[in-house]
Amino acid sequence: MMRVNMIELYKFGTVGRICDPSPFCVKTETYLRMAGLPYKSHSGPKYLRSSPKDKLPYIRDEGEIISDSTFILRHLEQKHNNILDGHLTAEQKAVAHGFMKMIDEELYWTMVYARWILDHNWVILRGMFFGSLPFPLKLFVPNMIRKNVEKGMKGHGIGRHSESEIEEIAAMDLQALSDFLGDKKYFFGDRVSTLDATAFGILSQMILSDTFTASTFDKARTYKNLVDFTNRIQDKYFADLT
Repeated sequence: MMRVNMIELYKFGTVGRICDPSPFCVKTETYLRMAGLPYKSHSGPKYLRSSPKDKLPYIRDEGEIISDSTFILRHLEQKHNNILDGHLTAEQKAVAHGFMKMIDEELYWTMVYARWILDHNWVILRGMFFGSLPFPLKLFVPNMIRKNVEKGMKGHGIGRHSESEIEEIAAMDLQALSDFLGDKKYFFGDRVSTLDATAFGILSQMILSDTFTASTFDKARTYKNLVDFTNRIQDKYFADLT
């Protein structure tokens, strides 16, 4: 029997019932648990300094460092013979790819807007991520980073829309996910796939977390099948946090 190496996962850390405040870290850790791959996690924003792309998550696998959840999951799928997606047809993989891009490149940014731009959430986020900064750094660093996030949102395009338009974008994405999931257990039936890990990454932030409030998150909770899907994965793969 082939010995599986212990993978090291670098992430921000658990917040309440959520294994991480980053949907990309949640996606990666969910994939590892779904695939049954042994791993050890290292938590804390300090690991941003050792990340090759200055962001989390990243993994260390037999001495090789892979950064960005997309490339991490691709690396693991290729190394472990399509451990999660091997049962999918080429057409299903194409559909999954489209949905994952929608989640990572669009729905994610509506969550960023809700957390970083809505003032009532910014107060919470500032304390969560920057509360331990020493004086006088805490006076200007948080607002400087917030401005950089706003700039990044405008560069992406989402930041050029009004609040109601951003909410509409999120609603369309959530509707698409709900319609495709239907009454299935997971997105492609009774077996989990990378799409399930990716969807759980963002839906856990919107549905399970009570740290931040936004109409977009309220909207996500109106889709019973998405709520059931999220709770199903949480209960099965993160019983230690339930």
